[in-house]
Amino acid sequence: MALLDRFKAQPRHKHPDPAVRLAFVAELPIDEREQLAVMAREDEEPRVRRAATAKLMDPAALAGVARDDRDEAVRSQAVDMLRDIALEAFEGVGEAESLAAVEALASLGDPKTLAIVAKSAAREGVARAALTSVSDVRALGSIARHGSFEALRAAALDRVQDHGEVLAVAMNSDFKDTALAALDRVSSREDLERVAERAKNKSAAKRARASVREMDARAAAEAAAAAAPVTIAPPAPDPLDAVRAQIDEASLAVQRVQDAARADAASAQEAERIRADAEASRQREERQAAERLRIEADAHKESERRHGRLAELAAEGDAAAGDADLASARRRLAVARREWKDVTDGISAIDPALAERFAAAEARLTARDTEAHDADARLRREALARLQQLASRVDPLAAKADLSLKAGERALHEVRAALADVPPLPSKREYDDLVRRLKAAQSALTPKVQELREVEEWKRFANAGVQEQLCARMEALRALEDPEALAKEIRQLQEQWRQVADVPRAQGEALWRRFKAAHDEVWPRCEAHFAAQAEARAASLVAKAALCERAEAVSESRNWIQTADEIKRLQAEWKTIGPVTRGQEKAIWDRFRVACDRFFTRRHEDLAQRKTMWAENFGKKEALAVQAEALAQSTDWETAAGGIKRLQAEWKTIGPVKKTRSEAIWQRFRGACDLFFSRYAQRHDIAKAERVAAREAICAELEALAVVSPQSPVDSPEPPVDLGLTVRGLRSKWQQEIAARGVDRDRAIAIDERFQAAFNGVLARWPAVFAGTELDPNANRTRMEALVKRVEDLAASLFGAPGAAADTALSPTTRLASMLKEALAANTIGGKVDETSRWRAAQEDVRQAQASWARIGPVAEETRRALADRFARACRRITEGAGRAGR
Repeated sequence: MALLDRFKAQPRHKHPDPAVRLAFVAELPIDEREQLAVMAREDEEPRVRRAATAKLMDPAALAGVARDDRDEAVRSQAVDMLRDIALEAFEGVGEAESLAAVEALASLGDPKTLAIVAKSAAREGVARAALTSVSDVRALGSIARHGSFEALRAAALDRVQDHGEVLAVAMNSDFKDTALAALDRVSSREDLERVAERAKNKSAAKRARASVREMDARAAAEAAAAAAPVTIAPPAPDPLDAVRAQIDEASLAVQRVQDAARADAASAQEAERIRADAEASRQREERQAAERLRIEADAHKESERRHGRLAELAAEGDAAAGDADLASARRRLAVARREWKDVTDGISAIDPALAERFAAAEARLTARDTEAHDADARLRREALARLQQLASRVDPLAAKADLSLKAGERALHEVRAALADVPPLPSKREYDDLVRRLKAAQSALTPKVQELREVEEWKRFANAGVQEQLCARMEALRALEDPEALAKEIRQLQEQWRQVADVPRAQGEALWRRFKAAHDEVWPRCEAHFAAQAEARAASLVAKAALCERAEAVSESRNWIQTADEIKRLQAEWKTIGPVTRGQEKAIWDRFRVACDRFFTRRHEDLAQRKTMWAENFGKKEALAVQAEALAQSTDWETAAGGIKRLQAEWKTIGPVKKTRSEAIWQRFRGACDLFFSRYAQRHDIAKAERVAAREAICAELEALAVVSPQSPVDSPEPPVDLGLTVRGLRSKWQQEIAARGVDRDRAIAIDERFQAAFNGVLARWPAVFAGTELDPNANRTRMEALVKRVEDLAASLFGAPGAAADTALSPTTRLASMLKEALAANTIGGKVDETSRWRAAQEDVRQAQASWARIGPVAEETRRALADRFARACRRITEGAGRAGR
């Protein structure tokens, strides 16, 4: 067929191009079952048949495709569609379609798919229908293990006769009922032990263990019985034995009478009469016993006959309940029920098993009746819903302004088909209402479709004029030289021709020949151009394939920067290469893009990992910098220095951070470390400065109390609140700072003088506040003078003649105390005073005096210095004298 023949006006489903037919199938609605079935059976292209099969919802047609199609993929698609319809995988599929699909699968003899349906169907009736067609033992075992419905699993298990498969069901079933039912059919101890050890269901394993224990107990009981003495049970009594016993008793009675007659010869006649009566009585009893035996035998035979007939009726009930024809099943069971009633009349005891079996058959038929009634009601409801949906869809079509001829004809066809075969509906009112609606829609659509057909006919005549113009344009292309432009124009004309292809048959053939002749005249020039293009595209394909190989070769590289530059160069070179062979564009581009993406994805992942590592390292270094900054201002020099060195060592163990942040965090950490070590080198000067600052702060506070302010004028009668406590606290701080030392002598003297001046200023300004306290200068001066006098008197008493004159100046109390000390220090019974003891006691007095001197509060500086010199000379004199005495 020539190229241009493809554009000849013809239905799309018969188009020579398989792609066009495939697109037509894709656009077909799913309810176009007839069209889909035709294409699934008759199209020559397997892809088209498979696409049509994938949308076909007719089980009978699918069965034909699955059985007769020559392509395996199409047959497999048809089987898959039947399976999905049976499983109701599609929306709108009901039980009737599912059962039809199961029937189609059964006709194909596909046990595997039927087993899947039996296990997974949403409806029990569908699953049971699938199970009926399954005969493979393994498939039945699988259904028994995994079926969705309990009754279905039980039915599948009943049909399994293979011992190994029954054992597999007992061990591997997930359902308790099926596993226990299978276990009931296992009798071997070895099999029971396997089930007890390996069963998936805990209940089955538990019952298997109980059965093993029962076997063990039974075996033990049998062994014990074998060891015990054997006791033979008496045989069951025979009914004839009683009659024989009665006859024997009668014979004995006759014998006794005869003996009596022989014994009594005098009454021979009486004895004869008695004997005759006894004989007659014996014969009568024998006849009665025989009659009773006959009646009992007849009753026993009748009972056996009736029970046998009941067993037959129970079997007939089972067969009737399982009859596929429900009406026949009803008739058969009704006959069996009437006979069962007749047979059971007059029977006092009926075998419970037979009665239960017949009742179960009646229950099954009743359930089937109920199910059939429900199914019929469901089918009626589904038919009603389907017809209502059709009526709702076609009602507005007659008033639709943009209704197409195809849609109108399809809707009219559906309405006519529905009216021709209206299915049973739930009620007559609904039937009449739907028929009325469909007939009204048919009456409204018929003129509309006729009008659309007339419009379509006028379009055909209009298309003839357009085709004449297209023929003229195609003939005008003979003068065009540019092959590319020529090919473009030809394609445009072909596309326009396709849009106006529907013309009257008489004109269409001539116009088509004219258009085709002009096309065949100019097209060879395009073919030569396309051949050259094909060569160029093939060369471009080779070049791009080479770039793909280069990109794939470096896609696994870890040299990120150089490889990224190389791939970017390959991408730039790719853009300079022209198009490739048609149909290969996506494949070659996907190959190149995948290779590039593989490298850049790996680089991105590596960068993400490094960013995560950099962020973690930055967090660690930032934490170290924070710690270093906290230690940089510390004055605990040795501890802080050890901490800084530890942080520096830890810093070296942390990996790199992002370059843009590395220098900043390093400078921060280094600055904190440098600041600390700079302060560490100047730690002594800093300590001195801190001591000086602390002393100057104390002096500043005292000076603030001594300075006259607007709030506290000189003549103010009231001192500040808690002035005494404030001054005592400042003096305690001062003494602590003096004890700490660490200040240069000159600076210490200057600050000390400043403190004394400020302190004296406060005392001078508020003398009344400190009167009588340890800070009262006058009282302190008096205490100092007393201590000085006391030490000087002690020194005078310890040294020779110079001391005698001093003794005369001592008060009587002082002299008495001195004499008492000498007496205490002297030996007992009037011994002389020990000089060493005297000097030791004097040294102790000096220490106590020095301690008291240190506790004395402030005194005026000049007075304090004079008294301090006197006190020091006296103490030194005593100390030196004690030293000489000791030597």
